[in-house]
Amino acid sequence: MEFGSILLAVLGIGLLIFLHEGGHFLAARVAGVRVEVFSLGFGPRLGGFEWRGTDFRISAVPFGGYVMVAGQDPSDRRYPAKESLASKTVSQRALFWSGGVLVNLLFALAVFPLVFSAGVNFEAAVAGPVEAGSPAWEAGIEKGDRVLEVAGKPVYSMQNLAIEVALRGNRPVELLVEGPDGARRVVEASPRYDAEQGLYGLGLKPAYDEDAVTLRVNEGGVAAAAGLATGDRVLTVDGSQDAAVAPFEGLAPHTFVVDRAGEQITVTLTPTASQAISPPRIGVTPLAHRIAGMRSGAALADALGLQRGDVVLAIDGRAFLEGALDPAAYSSSTSPTTTWTVQRDGERVELRAEATPQTREALATRVAFDTEPRLQLFPTPDGAARAAGLQAGDWLVAIDGAEVADWDALKALVEKSAGRSLDLQLLRPDPAVVPATGDVPAGLPVALTITPQQPFTPDFGMTRTISPLMTEIRAESFGEAVKVGTVASLDLVKQLYVTMKRLITGEVGAKNLGGIIRISQVSYQAAQRGPTWFWYFLALLSVNLAFVNLLPIPVLDGGHLMFLLIEKVKGSPVSSKVFGYSQVIGLVCVLLLVLFVTYNDILRLL
Repeated sequence: MEFGSILLAVLGIGLLIFLHEGGHFLAARVAGVRVEVFSLGFGPRLGGFEWRGTDFRISAVPFGGYVMVAGQDPSDRRYPAKESLASKTVSQRALFWSGGVLVNLLFALAVFPLVFSAGVNFEAAVAGPVEAGSPAWEAGIEKGDRVLEVAGKPVYSMQNLAIEVALRGNRPVELLVEGPDGARRVVEASPRYDAEQGLYGLGLKPAYDEDAVTLRVNEGGVAAAAGLATGDRVLTVDGSQDAAVAPFEGLAPHTFVVDRAGEQITVTLTPTASQAISPPRIGVTPLAHRIAGMRSGAALADALGLQRGDVVLAIDGRAFLEGALDPAAYSSSTSPTTTWTVQRDGERVELRAEATPQTREALATRVAFDTEPRLQLFPTPDGAARAAGLQAGDWLVAIDGAEVADWDALKALVEKSAGRSLDLQLLRPDPAVVPATGDVPAGLPVALTITPQQPFTPDFGMTRTISPLMTEIRAESFGEAVKVGTVASLDLVKQLYVTMKRLITGEVGAKNLGGIIRISQVSYQAAQRGPTWFWYFLALLSVNLAFVNLLPIPVLDGGHLMFLLIEKVKGSPVSSKVFGYSQVIGLVCVLLLVLFVTYNDILRLL
């Protein structure tokens, strides 16, 4: 199966290259131009055959292909003028240079209707767990909500949804959302730039099919000894369906209920500690006190003037060290006003507003906090730091007498400790004293000795396979399939155009560009997903190939068409000197782009 998928991926990419160059070949024949070489790949000739004066070959470097015709270089005088491309009309030459693009587009227009007639499975545009503070959370999207439209345009998959949002940049966008109960509502979301992805997004994670969690059981493991088998479908863990997909922590036993060919089997497993080696940890995270997001409906947030990015220093005269607002505790105050001290753009700001228990509780449930990489610490529940006496809000000053500058330095020192005890010098702020700024405040010096612990992962002797929730798009008739396929083709061309614009303006990160390695990986994955998805992917790739070749860059088809347009306007071709220099510059640009995207691909692999 692995070899078959690899072979299918290679053949698929080869087919697209063959079709593209075949378009040039046919256009040359129609125009009466002699075709000298039809090559799949570049560089030295590996093999091939000659037919009707054309050398059909496979070359050593498998990056695309080319067709060499008589008169492609205007100075070439080896063949009669009637067989030379240079002697043809502007329209005939334009047909030659656009032949590959046309064939690629025709291929997509032919394949899309066929695959949509058969039905294509996409990752459903259904929200998985929604992270508090994300744009999706701010918009009120909940787990299980299905996004039907983005700015009035229907979306059919999670990938399609992400693309439509990314292409709108930082502009607010309206979403038509359908809840699990079938009720529909319109929400407005404000995408944010994700530096890791290089795109604007909503922070939505895909939903998984919780009814299709299956096991892959290792021989000789705990699960195998208890009678579980590969292919068993997990129904519940400890009585909860949600726990079936949740990560396991600690060595506590868990009760699994699985389905095997319609029979329910209940097994209680006690995991062993995994032998996988992880870096030692002391069990701390940065204190969460920066406002990551706010949901609408919190009148008190508007009255206070809270903003995303504010670092909360104190609430009602006490330093904010909890990392989250407890609705019950915050709403229990009987004071008619509430005062928040925040750091905004490096300055301390006092915010004050009238408050009631109801508005306090509403605010507490509609504001989310995240961390920033500063050395004000928060101990995890079962970590070594909490056991040693570290408290929430303690500031780290030094370790073993050496000053610690930032969070990365702290991680590096802990990981290099090899389990050796570390002496931490801390400052413990007084909760009753409101800090002047977000800098290190005056506090009580505290010294703690903490021994980093080697974290372990519970090993049940099995892994869970969790498939994303899928939805099938199938046209009811061939006419509808043609319509859907045409729309898909035009949508992709529009998306590619807007993506190029966003790359130039920086709203889409260049890290998203991929080359032959990435294409090969995705082709292989498409081959594994089945024939309809594989042909759908080839149609997408064919449109991409057509679009890239139409870019007005010398050496590419679009560059030659640009020169033909100039010739048509000015009545004569550009000079051979200008043409020659432009080809060299275009070739250098293309080679640099190939190197860049290959570098991106290698980084992804690493």
